[in-house]
Amino acid sequence: MDMRALGAGTSAANVFDPCDNRLLADLNFVLRQESNTLTIVRDRRSHALASAALVVLAAPAPVPRTRAAEANVSAYEVNSDDATPASRHAVPIDPIDVWGTRPTKRRKTAGWIQPGSTSQSTATSDVISSQVESQATCVSQRQKRVSDNPSVQPSTLDKLVSGVWASIYGGIKLDPVEVIGQWQAIESSGRPKLLMDTASEDFQGANVAGMFERMSLLTRRISQTSRTCRSLEVIVQAYWMRCFDDHVAELALATTREKAKKRAMSQACADFKWSDKELRNKMSVWRGYYDIQQSGGWVALVFAGMGLYRFCKYRVSFNDEAFQTLRALRHRWEVAADTIHPHWRQLLRIIGGSIERRYTGHPHDWVVGSPSDEAIPLAPTYYQWDPDFSYTHLFESIVDEDVWCDFDPRTVTTKEAQDALKCQSCGEHQSDESAHNNCLCFPNLYSSAKAAFLPVQVFRTPTGKNNGLIACMSFEPGIAIGEFIGEVTAGLVNVDVMIGQTEKATYQISQRRQGNHLRFVNHSCQPNSQYERFVWLGKQRIVLVSRGVEAGNEITVDYSDTYWRHLDKVCLCGKPTCRYKERDRDLLTPPESE
Repeated sequence: MDMRALGAGTSAANVFDPCDNRLLADLNFVLRQESNTLTIVRDRRSHALASAALVVLAAPAPVPRTRAAEANVSAYEVNSDDATPASRHAVPIDPIDVWGTRPTKRRKTAGWIQPGSTSQSTATSDVISSQVESQATCVSQRQKRVSDNPSVQPSTLDKLVSGVWASIYGGIKLDPVEVIGQWQAIESSGRPKLLMDTASEDFQGANVAGMFERMSLLTRRISQTSRTCRSLEVIVQAYWMRCFDDHVAELALATTREKAKKRAMSQACADFKWSDKELRNKMSVWRGYYDIQQSGGWVALVFAGMGLYRFCKYRVSFNDEAFQTLRALRHRWEVAADTIHPHWRQLLRIIGGSIERRYTGHPHDWVVGSPSDEAIPLAPTYYQWDPDFSYTHLFESIVDEDVWCDFDPRTVTTKEAQDALKCQSCGEHQSDESAHNNCLCFPNLYSSAKAAFLPVQVFRTPTGKNNGLIACMSFEPGIAIGEFIGEVTAGLVNVDVMIGQTEKATYQISQRRQGNHLRFVNHSCQPNSQYERFVWLGKQRIVLVSRGVEAGNEITVDYSDTYWRHLDKVCLCGKPTCRYKERDRDLLTPPESE
């Protein structure tokens, strides 16, 4: 069998026969080649990192800065006649001191809820002042605790799961084209083309800044290439175990299974040129890869972090409960991987696997956690309230030109022109370019290092609240979960909107048909997040900030008493501190007949 045929799209049915002895030998050859390739990649990466270290200038460590919390609010307007599970948004109570390193001002909190009204400005001041009070205490960002035992510990299931999520939502790019491109970029002299554009004197340090930028780019590309090769390695090793089992089963037709296994082992030792002990040690880890693939799918192996090897070697938490957890997460991982990394399945060509994506579109076009353990499209989950429901996902808010023309009502005026790009929270300069940005407030939302997608998914709640928002990874207190994005408009009634207010205008942000993932945040009387007001590049933003959200938990906010006062609806938060238990009982109890 010619393994090169796989790259041309040869079908698995024509190439891969589990009972073909040549397949096992070919896979053994591929494994040896993978091992040699990874060694070369790691050597090249080490050389690149060593070169980069020569040009990095020593600099003092940055000092954490405080984001101020200013005592002012905007409003979130709701009409009780149109309140549905599809149109609920959160309301905070407490401002958060993110850094907790020096005395703070109070950041403006946002999201107070009030009945819909055509007179926005008056209603905001009248209702908010009498209904809501900010607490005096602030929640500081927790510092990660350093382990007392720095020695490497065996990976647990939680570490494996978090590693998969981190790889999917991180900056990694798994694409076979990247691997090929990096090898083609190496000149015969051994130096990458990326560095050939620079004169030799620049390489020696005359142009330190330019060389550092080039080496950063080269190191990132080589690291991604190495990571892709690692994924290819575990794919082939897991599939080798399947072929080994099939080969043993074939040999067992003519002899005992024990003798068949010994014969297959001897053949593999000859192919790998390993001793029997070396092969058995490798196979114990590869067997773990195969077991994980059977439960969590190929996505669990491809995106597993560095803890995968230790998890399979030590087999901590390697039990039926762990495999059940992996099976439950499989469709969630595939939704995120297929929509964020559309080419990751191309890696499966090497074993003749299917490269067709199961999920397409935006990550939040799918609702996970359904009873069938399969993701379902978003739109049908709202058809019972709106048969024509559709939702457009936005990365930035859009201004309704019919209402505001060319004026953005979120614009914040400053006394001095030079303060227009100065952060009102930390006092540092703001810029979308990393070289000029000094503001460290919400770096996962703003600046050049912002995440393309935050680790959250729309999920089907088990308590009857329709859809909700679940955290795939933990959000430490003070970390942003997202900006409230939608259509910036005004004058809407009988719909749910977020109210914002600047010195010059009061505006509404509507997420009815377009917006982002914050549309799906549900209410809780004991919330784990809150809305805060923040100014970025001279424009006011409404940011959802974590109070401490653990991975796998639903993200919730407090809709406030104003939302519930005249709303004929049941609170389903289920918290012991629910403020609407008595109210719900009154709503659900039918009146006594006379």
